[in-house]
Amino acid sequence: MRTFLVYLKLELKRALKSAPYFLAGTAVLAVLVGLIAFAAGRVLYSDRAVGNIRVGVVLPQQDPASEKLISMVSSLESVSSLCEFSYVDEKEGREQMRQGKLYALMLLPEGLLRGIMDGTNTPVTIVFPENAGLEAAVFRELADAGTQILKTAQAAVYAADELCSRMGRETQIPSAEADINSMYLKYALNRSVYFRTEEVSAVGEVGTAAFYGISASVMVLLLLGIPAAGFLKPYSEIMERKLFLIGLSRTKRLIARAVCLWLAFAAVTAAPFFLCFGMGFMESGGFSILVWLMVCMAAAMWTILIYELARNAFAGICALFLTAAASVFMAGGLIPSVFLPEAVQRAGSVTPAAILMDAVQWMVSGGEAFPVLRLTVLGAAAFLLAAAVRRDYE
Repeated sequence: MRTFLVYLKLELKRALKSAPYFLAGTAVLAVLVGLIAFAAGRVLYSDRAVGNIRVGVVLPQQDPASEKLISMVSSLESVSSLCEFSYVDEKEGREQMRQGKLYALMLLPEGLLRGIMDGTNTPVTIVFPENAGLEAAVFRELADAGTQILKTAQAAVYAADELCSRMGRETQIPSAEADINSMYLKYALNRSVYFRTEEVSAVGEVGTAAFYGISASVMVLLLLGIPAAGFLKPYSEIMERKLFLIGLSRTKRLIARAVCLWLAFAAVTAAPFFLCFGMGFMESGGFSILVWLMVCMAAAMWTILIYELARNAFAGICALFLTAAASVFMAGGLIPSVFLPEAVQRAGSVTPAAILMDAVQWMVSGGEAFPVLRLTVLGAAAFLLAAAVRRDYE
């Protein structure tokens, strides 16, 4: 036991010697990860994801009905909030589309409205630029949705016509068509009654700033092993043998190294944690201190495991960066998990980053699911795997 305590003291001294490099690297990581989180938040939660979709409309000559139809469609709130229509001739419209001033060009045929009413259904040609962007894709979806609505209404008209014909009531077809058209127009023009406004956030219970603050803090914590590479690099084989001969097994050596790294992680994160704690950001109260220490422990054990698997400092740095980035991404730290494929969401929920993010979010917002057990399991599993990576000398 005395030998182990002496070794632990020496490891602590070695960790203190590398403290300046560790702190400098931590500051650089914090700035870089903070910029990434800020940029992600601005991209995903800007005021408008898509600007006004400028669409050119080519009207047939001497067809005021088509112009009235476009005016009616563009006056709908759901359309006017996204689309901006302008009347152009075909040559001018194609030129403006080439210059990027228009995102689509609609070529209306003659007798469009008459064709809708009598079932001719002359198609409208919509031209998109070669390099169609997000606005063109959104307009394509709007056009497809409008087509589906029109198909449904016309199917009802055709069904009523067929029913009247089979029952020998052809004289009632015009009145049946008028009634169905009136009914569908009433529903279409009063669509606002079917919707209610509800703000949905992809970042869960916390706000956007808190979510990306949590993601950034976990990302920095998982990457803290990079500036600590000088301390964490594995011993040479000769040094390993000498330590074993004086009674320090691999497990004891890993325990000493893990304790030092845990204290280093806690020391680096203490100032921002207690600043947030003093400002009242931690709704879980005093229990957040215990969770914070457990988060540092779990991150330290995971870092130890990565370096033990890598076997050298450079490979450890590369592996730590790749695993941290992949883990945070799959956990929804860079892009909220609701935007990720379902398979990635399921896999990401069990990554180290997901466990750490849930714990930090619990510290911020509170809740019933106390995260200490999951953190303990993560830390213990990482340590046991690190100890089992290589056999000790016999």
